[in-house]
Amino acid sequence: MTIDRTLSRVDADRAAGRAPLARQRLRGLVASFPDRLDLRARLADSYRAAGEPAQAGRWAYLGGTAAATEVAAFERLYPHPDRRLEVLRWPDDAEDPPDPVGRARLRALRAHSAALADGSAVWLGPAHRPRPTSSWRERLAEAGCLAGLLLGVVVVLLLTGVGGVVVVRWLAR
Repeated sequence: MTIDRTLSRVDADRAAGRAPLARQRLRGLVASFPDRLDLRARLADSYRAAGEPAQAGRWAYLGGTAAATEVAAFERLYPHPDRRLEVLRWPDDAEDPPDPVGRARLRALRAHSAALADGSAVWLGPAHRPRPTSSWRERLAEAGCLAGLLLGVVVVLLLTGVGGVVVVRWLAR
């Protein structure tokens, strides 16, 4: 599917009130074309509309369109420069972003990461990484996975116990 066709679907999804689906399509486009700042800007706009400043800051960070509050929220969510570089998903082999603000941010982030790696700098960030706030759907999914795992363990233990009883009775005959 072409970029234009996908963007048309994004617009149709937004118009129909399916913002999460539109955001998912945009994330797919950014994953396929990570050096396209226009796609990142549209994804940032969708997160702005959803009231998620950290994610808006993440996707607008290299385009220079992120508000200072969004950049701050993004940097609080991912305080370590290595992690920030990872979640930005800018390809290593791509040229630096054409936007001067984004280019400066990326170069500073890479320099900070390299300085930490070679030991010439010490990271004085938070002692613990703040847990990002998750939506109720994500918490429910995590709880569901844990409950499913626990249920699976209980079923295996019950079946093992029942099987042991059957074998003992069979041997006792």
